[in-house]
Amino acid sequence: MRVKMSMLYDGLKSCILCKKGSSYNKSVPVDDVCFSKKSKIPSDVRYLFIDWSDYDQSAYVNIPSEMLILASRSESIENEHFPPCALIVYAASSLSLLFEMCRDVMRTYFEWGDSLLSLMMNSADLNQLTSHAHNLLANPIMILDNSMKLLAYTPDDPMDDAVWGLTVDKGYADLDHQASQVLKRALILLNAHDSAYNHPMHANSIASATSVIVNHHRVAIVSLMQKNHPISEGDFDCLCYFGKLLSLYFKTFDFHNHLTDNQIEMVLLDILDGRFTSEEELTTRLRNVNWQPQKHFFILTIQSKLAFLNPAQLKKISESLIDIIDHSYALIYDNNIVLLINHDHPDCLNFQTMNTLDHFLKTNQLWAGLSDDEDHISEIPRLYRQALMALEMGSHLKLDNNLFSFSDYRFNSLIYSFVKLGDIKSYLHPAIRKLDAYDQKKGAALLPTLIAYLKNNSKQLKAAQELYIQRGTLLYRLKKIEEMCQLDLSDPQTIFDLQLSLQIEHFSNHLSE
Repeated sequence: MRVKMSMLYDGLKSCILCKKGSSYNKSVPVDDVCFSKKSKIPSDVRYLFIDWSDYDQSAYVNIPSEMLILASRSESIENEHFPPCALIVYAASSLSLLFEMCRDVMRTYFEWGDSLLSLMMNSADLNQLTSHAHNLLANPIMILDNSMKLLAYTPDDPMDDAVWGLTVDKGYADLDHQASQVLKRALILLNAHDSAYNHPMHANSIASATSVIVNHHRVAIVSLMQKNHPISEGDFDCLCYFGKLLSLYFKTFDFHNHLTDNQIEMVLLDILDGRFTSEEELTTRLRNVNWQPQKHFFILTIQSKLAFLNPAQLKKISESLIDIIDHSYALIYDNNIVLLINHDHPDCLNFQTMNTLDHFLKTNQLWAGLSDDEDHISEIPRLYRQALMALEMGSHLKLDNNLFSFSDYRFNSLIYSFVKLGDIKSYLHPAIRKLDAYDQKKGAALLPTLIAYLKNNSKQLKAAQELYIQRGTLLYRLKKIEEMCQLDLSDPQTIFDLQLSLQIEHFSNHLSE
């Protein structure tokens, strides 16, 4: 990391007396330092140490004043005699000692940055990075995303601050319950490309916050909670550097798949991943992102029929879908486009909207699965599974559609789930296999007779007409089926068992074809 003038000043003032000059520039990088007499002015360093007693402004006319660090052994200097220097140091015993002090300060900051970077390159996890940064800064740290969910914190340094304690215990910040000014301010930062510095936390605590940028998105904040010492400008510079490292870390370890600029999307991703442990947490997080759910929820999941879509293509399709369907939010999850539709009315997907959607899907060679309607946002994971099942049913049944509704394939989905267990013949009613074997051996038609009888809801005349046989022939075959398989075809439970077995076998045969 690059050491700046403010960091040099913060490091020196703890051991010697310093004063900022009138042209002091805290943000200017300090590449190197050197001490010199006016007869030996080096040209390859950023800052020069000049003994006050040796200072002659005319001798340094070609040296910018912000490159000078003037030192004096006196502890009192008249203000009106201050030259326009970057930094004034007084009560220094010698220039060489001052030079070594500056080098020590710079070395400390360099090592601070190197140790964090080395830890990150060795695949340390987020909590290890946070803990190490805490040890270097001597202050507790917490990292939150922009829906105020706690991503990491320093567990080995307990805080007596109420807000810190609540956030760590719950795993998220509750901005309406003893909320701190710094957390509220930090949330605003994510919309302002800004940094907060030394804002009130709670009671007597102080905190700093900075945003972390990943792929041009503001995805997290870092809050430094004061405990052991006041937060200096140098500390804040280190905190900002830690934020830059986190940005690199998030990119390296694919955190951008879970972190987004859309605050609502952050919460929806956590719902899909099943990360909420209580209704209270879900309610608070939704309130933190200032979003009020409506009464009806649908999930629409979209996939490509032809090829894998890259993130840019997925995003473009998502934006188009949002324009087609009102009150919808799109996110990318498991390389699928997942559209949450949240509306006051269950009939929000009207005929015109569905026609427009269907045309868009056909034009772009996409297909989509639509879930049922639910009235609570916590049901999103189940609705997502329904939408995926609708897509899977359309694929396996080789249907020439672009939009599949789970409600149309609910029963088939149930059977399909059963078929995927394997060895379905073991679960079929024994009569099915017995009748099939008899027909194969004798050239009879007992199984087709049973199928026609069940298909026509046990109506004998309709079954006989479908089979092109006399009613008496049908009754004879049914009696033979009952005797051979020891069945009672007047028993509703037996009828249901046989119907379910035939549906499973039919569906299995269809898939195998």
